[in-house]
Amino acid sequence: MRVPKPHRVTDKALLKALRIGYCELCGRADMECGVHHIITKASGGGDARCNLICLCVGCHTAAHAGNITKEQLWAIVAAREGMAAEQVEMESRRLAREAHGAFFGILDGAEGVEA
Repeated sequence: MRVPKPHRVTDKALLKALRIGYCELCGRADMECGVHHIITKASGGGDARCNLICLCVGCHTAAHAGNITKEQLWAIVAAREGMAAEQVEMESRRLAREAHGAFFGILDGAEGVEA
């Protein structure tokens, strides 16, 4: 049996705004950069400023390989947003939990969901 993906918030305008033209981790501006979801989309990570960082191809690959920790990325996002890294992490995790909760009817009161 396939388990459906959690509901995920998408914000195309925010994704476009965060493509800032340089890597927020290494500073490279000589190659295309993309927006990385710190908590992956498959894990319920949505398009929220606290969960997104602009990375070059090399850093993006390293992040997906586990060579860059989520904590390192959240620290960079925290500096960008003027927040503490712990606040950014907590908000990212809260949003991911909500995505999973809404999917399983925990937060929206849906009935008929079997455990």
